[in-house]
Amino acid sequence: MRSFTAAAAAAAAAAVLVLIACSTDVEDQPDSPQDFEGEAGQPMPSQDGVLSGMLVMGPELRTFKPCAEETELWVIPVESVQRAYEEIAREAYAPVFVEVDGVREAAPAAGFGADYPGQLRLVALLRAESADEGFRCGEELSDVLFKASGQEPFWHLRVFADRISLATPDIPPTIFAGARPTLLENGWRFESLSTGPESVQLRLDLSREQCSDSMTGSVYTWMATLDIGGDVRRGCAWEGALAPGRR
Repeated sequence: MRSFTAAAAAAAAAAVLVLIACSTDVEDQPDSPQDFEGEAGQPMPSQDGVLSGMLVMGPELRTFKPCAEETELWVIPVESVQRAYEEIAREAYAPVFVEVDGVREAAPAAGFGADYPGQLRLVALLRAESADEGFRCGEELSDVLFKASGQEPFWHLRVFADRISLATPDIPPTIFAGARPTLLENGWRFESLSTGPESVQLRLDLSREQCSDSMTGSVYTWMATLDIGGDVRRGCAWEGALAPGRR
C-alpha cells in the first residue's frame, strides 16, 4: 500500500510540473493579431495593403468606405491624407475618393470611433480625387502598371506589361510596343517605339513626388515626364495593380 501511495504522489508531481511548463510556454508567446478582439468579441486580424474608397472628414467624424464594401470604418489619418482632403473637399463632410495604404484594426473601445465595426489606420496616401472627377471605384487597374495624364495639351497613357497606349487630341491613339521598366534613383523609366508606319520614340519618366492636376486639383504621388519624339509634356501618374512593389 505504501509503494502505491508513493508512486501515485510521484505521478501527480510530474503532472503538475508538465502543466507549469506548458503554462509558461503559452505566456511567453507574443500576442498575434488574431488574439485582439473587437467590440463584439470576435477576432479581428490586421489586414495591411492598398485600399480604395470614399473618405469623409469633418469635426468629430472621420470615415472611410472601401470600394465594393458596405462597411464604413473609422479612420486614423496621416498628414498627407489630411492635407489632400482639405485641398480637394469643398467643405467639411464632402466625400473624396482616395487610394491609401493602411491597416485594418478593431474599433476603439471608446470615443466617436467606438460606434463603427472597425477602424483603418492610414499609413500613406497614393492618390486623392474629387468625388465628381474620374472613374473612382469603377476604374479598371487590374492589368496596368501605371496610368498617367497631363493638361495643356491634354494627354493620357496606360502602361501595360508589354506595351504603352497613348491618347491625345492631336495624335491618333498610338500603341508603343515593349514597356520594360528601368529603375531610376527615385522612380522608373519606360522607353518604347510606336508600332505604326512611322517609328516614334517614347520615353516616360516617373518620379516619386507629390503631383497635383492643374485642372481638377487631384493629388497624386507620382510625377510624370513624357517625351514623344522630342515633344516633352508633364503630368501626374498613379499606380495600377501590376506596379512594381505594389502590395
